[in-house]
Amino acid sequence: MATAYRVIMTGSQEVPPRSTSARGLGTVIFDDAALTASYTIRVTGLDFGPVLGSSAQTPDMGDDVTSFHVHNGARGVNGDVVFGQINPSHDADDLRITPNTDGSWTVRGRWETTDPANVSISTFASQLDTARIGSDVPLYFNAHTEEFTGGEIRGQWVAIANDRSNTVRGTTGNDFLPGLDGNDRILGRQGDDRLDGGRGNDRLFGGSGNDTLLGGSGNDRLAGEGGNDRLLGGSGNDFLEGGSGNDSLVGGSGSDALRGGSGDDRLDGGRGRDILNGGLGTDFLIGGSSADAFRFSTALGSSNIDTIQGYNAAADTIFLENSVFTGLSAGILSRNAFRIGISAGDATDRIIYDDQTGALYFDADGSGTGSAQVQFANLLGTPTLTRFDFLVF
Repeated sequence: MATAYRVIMTGSQEVPPRSTSARGLGTVIFDDAALTASYTIRVTGLDFGPVLGSSAQTPDMGDDVTSFHVHNGARGVNGDVVFGQINPSHDADDLRITPNTDGSWTVRGRWETTDPANVSISTFASQLDTARIGSDVPLYFNAHTEEFTGGEIRGQWVAIANDRSNTVRGTTGNDFLPGLDGNDRILGRQGDDRLDGGRGNDRLFGGSGNDTLLGGSGNDRLAGEGGNDRLLGGSGNDFLEGGSGNDSLVGGSGSDALRGGSGDDRLDGGRGRDILNGGLGTDFLIGGSSADAFRFSTALGSSNIDTIQGYNAAADTIFLENSVFTGLSAGILSRNAFRIGISAGDATDRIIYDDQTGALYFDADGSGTGSAQVQFANLLGTPTLTRFDFLVF
């Protein structure tokens, strides 16, 4: 079984507490089969440059990191070092530190039984495997600096998910939130988060920020909500909704339903029989390899024209909602309502397709006297369309 732990590193957790603006936020995933703990932590307010043999990030030597360790100790208690990444460093995969464009650093690596650590990770396997969600285990990361040689920021390991069904909640920072196995509910909340449902039928909600949502396997529901988000359904029959912002939605395999929401979105159904609905905005829709449906159900206008790539007239369908495309009868588009050309030819024409440019229009009265025709889509490659390509509902 796998268990995920959150690490929030602050000066207030040090014993005694430190007054510092430095912070760390990350995730540890313990795998009880492989007996490994893989970690990723984003650190702000400290300078790893000198200890890595590169130039200092800031002129203040006090924030220079001297060592970065895992200690064995309960919250509020100082404990011994059990696994050290800097001074000393062990195997090559124990530690990788990279600078980020915003001035922060990403610290990642893996603690495994083959490491020449002070204490083997197998010593803590039972505690790491059975921790109750929301509880601490007696392990913490500690970042030591020139100013605070005993440690400037510290973060206890707190269990947030396992292979059962969990509710996983993000912080105000940029979180990595794994669901692992089970039917999980993952809430990104604030920050630019990465949500990974893993296996099971999961529900992922990005919240505010520019988030990445991965459904994994199972029949998942992904909602980007605020921000410019990236949603990937994975395998299974998934429902993806971008929300506000300019989002990217990829269904993956399975029969998926993709809805862009507001904003200028990119929807890619992937494999399977998918339904793509760009919503409001200027959207780009890609059906994929199977028989797909492109749904139009929002108010038409010059800022709401979608582009369809790879439309297959032999397999795909265009869905028209009759509350938007008024006057059309439910079912397959009637013969008199469809016209090839650049404008309506008589009062019965409603859907006009310019087969020279791929432009698709709706004319509410067929004459242009009461209301002018409105473009709502553009089909790349100008496929051959007939009335049987349209289904009114």
